[in-house]
Amino acid sequence: MEEKKARLEAALYLSEEPIDSKEIADVLNLGSMGYVDMLIQEFREELENDHRGFELIETDAGYELKVKKDHLEHVSHLAPHQDLNEGQLRTLSLIAYNAPLEQADLVEIRGNRAYQHVKELVNRDFVEKEKDGRTAILDVSDFFLDYFDIESVDEFKEGLDQDMEIEE
Repeated sequence: MEEKKARLEAALYLSEEPIDSKEIADVLNLGSMGYVDMLIQEFREELENDHRGFELIETDAGYELKVKKDHLEHVSHLAPHQDLNEGQLRTLSLIAYNAPLEQADLVEIRGNRAYQHVKELVNRDFVEKEKDGRTAILDVSDFFLDYFDIESVDEFKEGLDQDMEIEE
């Protein structure tokens, strides 16, 4: 059982996107979803101890490991821009490039996972969200500019445009 939990931890650590229970069952070579749920719960409880640096987060898309908030400010400089997964970064870049952007338009482009990404990005202060009728208007925050060490969204767009020219 400890070996299965160790493999679960390794899979969650390496994955750029949340992993759902079925994927976990495949990685662990398990057929019983009940056993998978039990392993996940035991692993979550182990991570709740104060001496652990990670927490197990469950989202609509699955499970992911995150650095506990009380440790993040002390270690985030070691891996700048690595504390956002690939999906969150793609969502954030779309918001920044098209800001201000209606959430409905974002979801049309990125799919339903965008809702969770936006929630996470708002919670982390990368994105500001303002209700507008049946949708919301999304824009990047000052924290976004500070985090990526840029002066303005225009600087971000110019950098992306230059990168795209180089790739062509």
